[in-house]
Amino acid sequence: MLQEKIVSIRKGERLLDALKRRGYKGLPSNCVINKTLPGLGVTHCELMSDRDSIIVEPNVPAIKGKLEKYRHALGAYSGVSPHVIADYLSAPSDCRKKILITPNDFFTIKEIMRELNINMFEDFFLFLDECEKDFPIENLKEDFFLFRNRSFVTSTSFITNDPMLEKQGFYILTLCPEYEYKQKLRLITTNNIVETLTAQLSALKGPVCIFSHSVETLDSLVSDIPLLQEEGHVFREEEVFPSLQGKRYLPGVPAELKRFSLFDSDYYLAVDMEMPSPPHLILVSGLFGNQPSFIDPKTEAVQIAGRFRRGVESMTHISNINPELSFYTPKQARAWLKNAGKVYNGWVRKMATTHHEGARELLQEAVSQSRYARFVDESGNLSLIRVAKFIEQETVKGLYTQAKLLEEAYERTNCFTVSHTREVHIFSDKDRLSLQRKLTQEGRNRLLLTRFEQLEVLRKLHSSKAQTRYRHLINQLINNPSDDFLYNCFLEYGSNFIRNSGFKEHIMRKALNRNA
Repeated sequence: MLQEKIVSIRKGERLLDALKRRGYKGLPSNCVINKTLPGLGVTHCELMSDRDSIIVEPNVPAIKGKLEKYRHALGAYSGVSPHVIADYLSAPSDCRKKILITPNDFFTIKEIMRELNINMFEDFFLFLDECEKDFPIENLKEDFFLFRNRSFVTSTSFITNDPMLEKQGFYILTLCPEYEYKQKLRLITTNNIVETLTAQLSALKGPVCIFSHSVETLDSLVSDIPLLQEEGHVFREEEVFPSLQGKRYLPGVPAELKRFSLFDSDYYLAVDMEMPSPPHLILVSGLFGNQPSFIDPKTEAVQIAGRFRRGVESMTHISNINPELSFYTPKQARAWLKNAGKVYNGWVRKMATTHHEGARELLQEAVSQSRYARFVDESGNLSLIRVAKFIEQETVKGLYTQAKLLEEAYERTNCFTVSHTREVHIFSDKDRLSLQRKLTQEGRNRLLLTRFEQLEVLRKLHSSKAQTRYRHLINQLINNPSDDFLYNCFLEYGSNFIRNSGFKEHIMRKALNRNA
């Protein structure tokens, strides 16, 4: 277990001043910085330190955001010429050298410094910022521990399971605010995210920022919500929204917030946004598509809120709940790993001793493609950090099987004051997504007829509110002339007529022509 040291931070105090109170000149070496809250100025502390630094950010938007504020730093990411990097390193300057890179750019910097006869391991402090996914970043692991001075910041717990940290003399430096910092959060669990989000967007004034892990969810929201089609802008560094091309897609870091700004939260977790007008912040977790989105209250929700340095007007998390969701408890996960490991290691031993080419090929295929292989490091040993990460991910997934578990997880963070409401709509997310799948028109007709029948109770109510609601839901169902024809047949001739026609449009039309 790593030892822990606490640095308290007073309200309005800069991190550097708090560190100096404890006898530190700046960020110490050999430490895992547990910042507990975003926005405490950890990266600022290193960018302003009196030493040369290599700062590893998780993505390019995070680097670009930092470069807007720290002009003396250089972003050395893909697309930046090696000559520009070499000139920056070689040029005399009154300022310390600050190189901002992504993990994929590390070896480019390493090679350039080698050619310039710079001993990066002795002359530079290596700082890994926002290590939320992997640590040490797998392809940097050996180099990370070669640096004489190195540290990293994280808000996740599984990272400290790496045994190399203890061997290398690391400790945990926890930054603990002494002031009240709880954010009000409204948790809405619903059976239809689109309907709930539509109502929320209609009621909010001012800019709204929507975050989701899932690209598929963002795509679906823009496709299904008229307000987002008209005024929604999707921000993403890479073009990964093929169906949204030409639909208000904006690359890079936003210079200003739009009426509705949508972000892939996985990509923007490290991007600082200093906007003059605090936005309404909405997190969206969709569980029923091909890309479920599980937002961890303890780490990711806190980090997303912290991206807005001047705060947010309100914060809401909209999520559906799936009691049938498959996940492992920590005990089940360890049992699975133990049993799977026995089989996997048996395959490895057989592969090492067999002399038959066909048997070796099959065993090699079984080993490389097994689910257990992702827990094995390059030396063939079980990676404790990958195991811990797996258990933590499964634990977060389990929160989404019950609304109460998700609410309690938010309360345990001590970062939020939570109010929880539950919404139930006529059609669920499963119903909505079923009509988005590739179906034959006959298959679509079968689903639509069921939906029309479900809405009959609402149609027969005489209140204007019920009729407005009915028209809204019908308009969401009908997307082409064939849908419209089916709906009119349902109203005029009823369900039996459609079922007797085998849900086939040409048979219905023939019957109608005979009766004309």
